[in-house]
Amino acid sequence: MSEAKAASGVARPPVLASHNDALVAVRELLPRIAERAAAVDRDRAVSAETIRELEEAGLFGVLTPKSYGGSALGWKTFASVVMELGSVCGSTAWTYGVLTGHNHLLTRFPESVQERLLTDPAQHVSVVFRLTEPFIATAKEGGGYVLSGGQGRFCSGIDFAKWVGVTATIKGGPNDGQFAFCLAEKEKLGQIDDWQTMGMRGTGSRSIDVDGVEVAEEMTALAVDANGPAVGPALEEGGFFTWSYLAIAPLAIVGAPIGAARGVLRETLNMVNKRLKGLDDELVATHSATFARISRAAQDIDCAELLLMNDFDQIDGKNFSEATPLDFARIRRDTAAAAQLARHAANSLMEAAGASSIYEKAGIERMFRDVNAGAAHFAFMEDGVAPNYGRALLGLPPARTNAFVR
Repeated sequence: MSEAKAASGVARPPVLASHNDALVAVRELLPRIAERAAAVDRDRAVSAETIRELEEAGLFGVLTPKSYGGSALGWKTFASVVMELGSVCGSTAWTYGVLTGHNHLLTRFPESVQERLLTDPAQHVSVVFRLTEPFIATAKEGGGYVLSGGQGRFCSGIDFAKWVGVTATIKGGPNDGQFAFCLAEKEKLGQIDDWQTMGMRGTGSRSIDVDGVEVAEEMTALAVDANGPAVGPALEEGGFFTWSYLAIAPLAIVGAPIGAARGVLRETLNMVNKRLKGLDDELVATHSATFARISRAAQDIDCAELLLMNDFDQIDGKNFSEATPLDFARIRRDTAAAAQLARHAANSLMEAAGASSIYEKAGIERMFRDVNAGAAHFAFMEDGVAPNYGRALLGLPPARTNAFVR
């Protein structure tokens, strides 16, 4: 690792020594992030101050190899931080999850790129999606590519990214026909202000226009490499760095709706307690259906977290080569199931909270919207991933159309 400061001039963040240290660090920030949450939703942008605080706390380094100044604490710690953030601001949690999760992807790029980006806390990477067909990366004479293809969507975290990952099919050259991740400079891409949504408004997940954008050879990683272990020093650290980015990518953001559901639960308890204040025992007893509803919703949120934590234990502690097709199918099943459990819990809790919950100033309606918007992500659709787990249980291969089951 190089000097005490990165190329951007940002001081090196502290290295977090443990899972508990990461939780302490994020919890210290939560009161300020909670104060900004309404403005994040209104302005459709996460606070730049929040991103700076997360950088300075070392929280963007939980998936960064120790070789590059990170803490390499793993996906369980990472997801726990996302859920903590989500409990006060879903958009902040989603943005942090996206930008931090891509540090895992960066360990598949050449070591020179890893050194350049992973050692600098301000070198964040976003990704633009196009599910119907990939962009085109036309090989240039002498090396590198020119990206084209028009618009892509859902570029979460673009406000704070220096680079945007563009998924493209290579045309020409020695890698003709290969699928690749290309890192393009954000300034070279067109942005379309179309992120007017029900929830997760602050993620800035705008559409991006890709046309005639040049990328260097070293800023490109083939998908077959992203589906394998890390490159360089990260591989020596083992554990989760051996896991395919493609196998676990949606886990980076699923903690946001779960955390937001936890926030809905917290606010519902506050509202119901106010409603019960001053009532005698007989009148309190008439609210037993509400108590049961709250219990079931809390149970769903707990189950969502426990499902994922079991998977994270495997990802952090087991070499990717040891995982089975059933493991891959289960992880995808659990990811979608956790998001939907959070959605069902939040929707039920809104019914329990009553009419006071619909006011913007209450905050609970923002969290409710964030849970539902987050759970609508295509990777969290149970109709797509649940059948593949059933196939795996029966010893059948996954459906070829399911891009998220290996």
